[in-house]
Amino acid sequence: MDFNGEIEQQSKQKPLVSIIIPVYNGANYMREAVDSAISQTYENIEILVINDGSTDNTEEIALSYGNKIRYFYKENGGVSSALNLGIKEMKGEYFSWLSHDDKYTPHKIQNQIKLIKGYSGNTIALCATRQIDKNSNSFHKQKGKNISKTQLFTWQESLKSLILHGSFNGCALLMPKSAFDKCGLFDESLRYSQDLLMWIKLFINKYELICSTDCDVLSRVHDKQLTQTGKSVFHKDCEYMGNLLIDDLAESSTKRYDFLYYYAKFNAKYNNPQVVKKYIKKGKQEKLFGLNKILKLKLMCFYGKIRPSIRRIYYKIFKKVKTQ
Repeated sequence: MDFNGEIEQQSKQKPLVSIIIPVYNGANYMREAVDSAISQTYENIEILVINDGSTDNTEEIALSYGNKIRYFYKENGGVSSALNLGIKEMKGEYFSWLSHDDKYTPHKIQNQIKLIKGYSGNTIALCATRQIDKNSNSFHKQKGKNISKTQLFTWQESLKSLILHGSFNGCALLMPKSAFDKCGLFDESLRYSQDLLMWIKLFINKYELICSTDCDVLSRVHDKQLTQTGKSVFHKDCEYMGNLLIDDLAESSTKRYDFLYYYAKFNAKYNNPQVVKKYIKKGKQEKLFGLNKILKLKLMCFYGKIRPSIRRIYYKIFKKVKTQ
């Protein structure tokens, strides 16, 4: 085998993985994130740090790594715009997102490359995560899709779970860059739910999901996150996404997988009545919703109104860390 042939064979066995770290005023935690990326046992990686117009010393910290990372600065535009710049600049065959306040275990990329090998290019990998607090103390494990073993899920199963239970942690994914050619980039008009919309588009485009119980992402929960402060943004995003997805979800719906109903149910739970009304109207038009489903959705809308009060009482009694 000649030299070029050896490189090509090595590339197939160990494809280049691009770890993209979008940062906005992340000086408190970003060094831990970058260090966890550098410490990967999988050797064929590149690390892209995208500074989304930070006003703290993010740039100083990033530049201190020299050629260990590829550093880009841009005007502030939100996490979607930072991720999209990283995707445009990445050289890898696979994309892996790392939030500036989260961390990878050393084996994250190696485990997922091993997991995804042998499956088609229409497969993405998801690992389990563990939550940590602002001091990096671990307090809660979240299994990928609540599974007990490595498991492959069809696009229909994955889409149903995603819509009914909400977005999984984007940092726990490994996905082929080619998926963005097929599904488009992250929607920059969304501030809260850009990841959920992207994953829904992936599954509508028939990507399968291989899940592992390996707990390879440490997801930090702290009071400065948008997930803790962005309730109104979340509702606006849901309405925008509802309009964007309504036709695709209706077209993909079957008797077994009624995605239009699942999305209406999700919005009823989170008190988005305007979305539910539009989906009921569409469900009637497409003859997907009978009286039984409509009544269930209206009952779920009532639950959505009182749900915040129930959760406040729950968190006060059990002193849990509150998320949306």
